Amino acid sequence: MSDIIASVTSPNVCSHYLLGGTDDGIPWNGLVVHDSELQQPLSADELSLLRRLLLRRLRQTGVTIPGFVNRVVRGEEATNMKIYPLIAIGVAITKTNIGTSYINISPRLNGERSLVDFTGCTQYRLIARANLIGTGQWGMRVVRDSDNAVLHENANLGAAGERELDTDWQTLPAAATGLMFVRVQAKSTTAADDPVFGGITLAVR
Repeated sequence: MSDIIASVTSPNVCSHYLLGGTDDGIPWNGLVVHDSELQQPLSADELSLLRRLLLRRLRQTGVTIPGFVNRVVRGEEATNMKIYPLIAIGVAITKTNIGTSYINISPRLNGERSLVDFTGCTQYRLIARANLIGTGQWGMRVVRDSDNAVLHENANLGAAGERELDTDWQTLPAAATGLMFVRVQAKSTTAADDPVFGGITLAVR
């Protein structure tokens, strides 16, 4: 289980803060910090102590010292990435005469919006499958459901044909914060195009 800061307050509305959180699910509170203190670079001795304490904690979980290789020391293995299916893998949604303005890819209510939690994340990766039928050029985007704020847009998905599209890891935009509903949309510069979309996945970390 990851260690989490659950609360931050400034009782006197100054640079002193009172923190609370959990360590391995066990709650704690009452840690007083000052903003200037936390901005001070760690010294060589402090970095060495930090490494030793982290390794001590890892060893006490049962991992032997030879087993430290390629293990996460700060944070927890395989818990920093979340994957959300925006359009399920295996489906094929045809957008007949898609038009030149962005429309929801899913024909279901509210574009079959997806609930995504961006809390604590700094990057995203979008993977999409499409059969781009027509003359294009095609565009696709992910928007925040509440106000259509654009979280990701690619206005040129490339040549016609069966495509697997991958953004690789990108920095999250400012609009991607907290828990929100998102929708995935598409368009073409040729209104009569009939692209087929399916298997659109959003990963965040």
